[in-house]
Amino acid sequence: MSSEQITEQTASPVEQTQTTEPTATIASVAKTDTPVSSTTEQTVAAKSWKEAISEEFRNDPNIEKFTEIDALAKSYINATHMIGKDKVAVPNQNSTEEQWNEVFDKLGRPASADKYALDVKSDVVPLNEGDVKQFAENAHKLGLSNTQAQGVLEFYKNNMESNAQQSQVDTETSQVQAEQELRKEWGRDFEANVKRAGALAKANMNPDILDLELKNGMRVGDHPELIKGFAKIASMMSEDKIVSPESDSTNKSADIESQIATITDNRKGPYWNKRHPDHDKSVQQVYTLREILNS
Repeated sequence: MSSEQITEQTASPVEQTQTTEPTATIASVAKTDTPVSSTTEQTVAAKSWKEAISEEFRNDPNIEKFTEIDALAKSYINATHMIGKDKVAVPNQNSTEEQWNEVFDKLGRPASADKYALDVKSDVVPLNEGDVKQFAENAHKLGLSNTQAQGVLEFYKNNMESNAQQSQVDTETSQVQAEQELRKEWGRDFEANVKRAGALAKANMNPDILDLELKNGMRVGDHPELIKGFAKIASMMSEDKIVSPESDSTNKSADIESQIATITDNRKGPYWNKRHPDHDKSVQQVYTLREILNS
């Protein structure tokens, strides 16, 4: 090769290809000045994991409601925990009695009414055994569990105790008021008049009548007007004996003693038999006769 050819090749410039624009990268494309909202991120995330599910299941309403895969996983875990557990179908207005009974039994209703274990103890209002039995039967019919039945019973027992205690307070208050009224009217004769009135009332009236409660909480036997009425009758009987001639007084005394003897001498009569229904009445009659005799 000649020196001219070598010189020509060396002098020729080498042509180089230059890129006028930088190559786009994933990072540069992702970088943007526009902020991405959380809703958009959730939508993109939801689409990303849902796209891995076949279209058959992806469009199912039970899948569409989930926006996060963690929520779907949690739902699935909760569902697996329920497998094997007793389930109770909620009855409706069209359910049969048997269907309701099945639900009541699963919710804890005892097998029968006599299987309830109810605490009925009360120092204020002892509950009648028959009433408790009837309550248990109704509780079983309504499908109550033992806890529910006990709760209802406690509610009414507490109410009855409260009413009984308030009634006792009202009775005691009325007794105090009646005593104050009578003491003011009778003065020193209060004790004697009350004693005579009480003896006469108990001898001639049924004790249940005297224990009846008025609207204001006062017992009939504690009413001042009733006590004054019996005291007046007792006083009239006593005065009748005093103002009568001596012979009449003696005869009346003998008659009273005869009545007392008739009652007390009968050993088989009600006076000596505590179980006899007229025992208390006979005792009060003798007491009243003796009070009249000694007055």
